Amino acid sequence: MIGFSLALSAGLCAALASTCAKLAMASHAVAELCQSVKQNYESVEFLIPNCQGIALYLRMTCFGMIFLFNAMMWTLFVKSLRKCSSSVEATVINTAANFFFSAFLGMVLFGESLSLVWWFGASLIIVGLLFIHKGTEGDEQKDTKEE
Repeated sequence: MIGFSLALSAGLCAALASTCAKLAMASHAVAELCQSVKQNYESVEFLIPNCQGIALYLRMTCFGMIFLFNAMMWTLFVKSLRKCSSSVEATVINTAANFFFSAFLGMVLFGESLSLVWWFGASLIIVGLLFIHKGTEGDEQKDTKEE
C-alpha cells in the first residue's frame, strides 16, 4: 500500500511540474490571474499596484518550482519502485496518476474542457496500462513456479 501511495504522489508531483511549466511559459495566463485578483478583491488593489512585475515574479517562481516538483517526483517514484511488488506496478500507477491529475489541474486552473473523445482515449490508456500490469504479474508467477 505504501508503494501505491508513493507512486500516486509521484504522479501528482509530475502533474504539478507540468502545470508550473505552463504557468512559467504563458505570460498572459499569469497576468490575467493578477488582473482577476485585483478586480475581484478590491481590498488588495493597493497591494498589487503593478501586475507586470508580479507576473514576472510569479513566472520566475513557477520556473523554479518545475525543478522542485520534478525532483520530488523522481524521489517518490524511486521509493515506490522499491516498495511496489514490481516496477511495472509503480510505473503504471505513476503514469495514470500523472495523466489524470494533469487533466484535473487543466480543468481547474486553465478552464480546459475534456471531450468525450478525451475520456475514451483516457480509458484506453488505463486499460492498456492494466494489461501491461497483468501481463507482468503473470510472468512473475511463471518465474516463481519454475524455480
